[in-house]
Amino acid sequence: MITRPNRTKDHLVRTTGRFVSRKTGFLLILTAIALAGCSNEAPLSSATTAEQAAGAASKPVKTAAVATQAWAGAKTLTADVIPSLELNVLLKVDGDVKSVLKKRGDQVQKNDVIIELDKKDLLRQKQKLLYARASLEEQMTKAKKDWDDGILELTNNMAITQQSLDDVTKQYNRVLNDYDTGQATKDQKEQLESQVKQLQLNLQTLKQKLQTLQSTKPLAAIEYQLQANDIDLQDADVNLSYFEVKAPASGLLTEMPIEEGMTLARGQKIGVVQQQAPIKIHAEVTEADLPLVQGKPSLSFHNSDSPDTYEGKVTYLANTANTQTKTYSLELEAANANGRLKPGMRVQLTLAGGGEQQVISVPADSILREDGEPYVFILNGDHAEKRTVKLGRSKDAMTEITQGLKAGELLIVSGQYQLKHMEKVAPGQ
Repeated sequence: MITRPNRTKDHLVRTTGRFVSRKTGFLLILTAIALAGCSNEAPLSSATTAEQAAGAASKPVKTAAVATQAWAGAKTLTADVIPSLELNVLLKVDGDVKSVLKKRGDQVQKNDVIIELDKKDLLRQKQKLLYARASLEEQMTKAKKDWDDGILELTNNMAITQQSLDDVTKQYNRVLNDYDTGQATKDQKEQLESQVKQLQLNLQTLKQKLQTLQSTKPLAAIEYQLQANDIDLQDADVNLSYFEVKAPASGLLTEMPIEEGMTLARGQKIGVVQQQAPIKIHAEVTEADLPLVQGKPSLSFHNSDSPDTYEGKVTYLANTANTQTKTYSLELEAANANGRLKPGMRVQLTLAGGGEQQVISVPADSILREDGEPYVFILNGDHAEKRTVKLGRSKDAMTEITQGLKAGELLIVSGQYQLKHMEKVAPGQ
């Protein structure tokens, strides 16, 4: 018979009328707490879902249909003023900046010195070349004198030898006659005959030496060295000219972040010269406005900040439209001797004279800008689509849109300031 150990009531807890172990009771309590936590999470989850739904709610906006209207006055097109030529100022040598003679924003003329590099090292090299040239010239003078002296000496010796030969030949002829008559001995005849032959041989040797000396070029080596020295000096002068960095053209000096003491490298760009006389005008022409430009040799334009009117010669009009913008590039060239037209300015090109034109215009308040570029929001389904536009004339509270909108599209005219591209909206609320 197995005897069970007795359990006291301290080891038991009552549950629904029965006693259970303390361990089992503890587990039951934990389970009840967990179930209670799960039941409390349902309302929190519902609240979170409501917040998310509220965050994703469409933003209320108001819209208006884009339409055309008759505008009186000249038909204009906004254009940009750009330099007719831009040239980089590049270094052709390495060097340290000794002095800065022109600064950013200065008007410069072609070949004006902009900066000067320290050229003392190159000047020393040139001085060495000059010393070498002086030495070579001295060697040349001495060598030429030696050569002339050698020619003169050989010529004199030939003359003396020739005279001696003539004298001995006369004696030989007399002795030869005397020998035939028995008045001279054979030894006398042979002695003079030997002298004649020796003098003839000496004269022939001198002639050969003179011919050899005259045909050779003992000065050639020094002449070659002098020519090489000339080239080195020319190179030094060219390099010295590079140490004065000059303006490649007349115009406005821009992008000039150079100061004295800076070390610069060959090929480094130290600035840009913008040629502004003449000046260029650039515009993008829509398909609708193209007939107003084609065939015209020039167009007038004005700056809204000035009453002055300018005339620009049409230098370029694209034959085909840009595949992205669907516009035609137009360039004009205009005189700008007084410098009033500056790159970065915007002007209005006059495409047509007075009268009424049907144009698309929108409330000026509906137009936003990003980095200076105008854009609007149009309704695309239940989303706000960001659309870049080109602006024309302004009248009262309306602005002409020359590119970017079509009649019938729905323009967001209220609530557009907080919108993002393709953000969900609720029109009419």
